Amino acid sequence: MRPAAFPRSRRLKRRRLLRPLFERDRADVERVRAGTVVLLARTVPRAETGHDVGLQVGFAPGRRRTNALRTRVRRLLRETFRLHQGPLLDRFGDRPDALTVMVLFRGRDDTAAEDVRRDLPRALARLADRDLPLTGEPSDRERP
Repeated sequence: MRPAAFPRSRRLKRRRLLRPLFERDRADVERVRAGTVVLLARTVPRAETGHDVGLQVGFAPGRRRTNALRTRVRRLLRETFRLHQGPLLDRFGDRPDALTVMVLFRGRDDTAAEDVRRDLPRALARLADRDLPLTGEPSDRERP
C-alpha cells in the first residue's frame, strides 16, 4: 500500500468506536488541540476495528451553513490528513492495538483551507509525539 494512501479500511465508521471518543469523563481519550483543529484519540484492540489496520480516522467538519461547505471542509481534512499521516502509521503499524482518531474542525468557513493546512499537521505531529499506552495499560492520568 502506498504511504500516502487512505483506504476505506482506515475510515472510522463503527458507532461503538466513535461514541467513547466523545464521552467527556473518559480518562483514556487523548485530546490534542492545534488552532482550529482538535484530535480525539484512543487506543483499542485491533480486532475491534474490524480490519487489520493500526489506525482508523473519522472527520467532523462541524456545523456549516450549507452541505457544500461541510463537504468541502471534510475533503480538506481528509486530504491534509492523507498527506501527513506517516508518523502515526509508523507508530501503530506494528503494535497489537489500533489508534482511533476523530478530527474535528472548529474554524470559520472563509479561512478553512488555510486553517486546516496549517493546524492539522501540527496536531498530528503532537499526537505522534505522545506516549500512548497499549490497550489495557493504564494511562498516566490513571496511575497513582
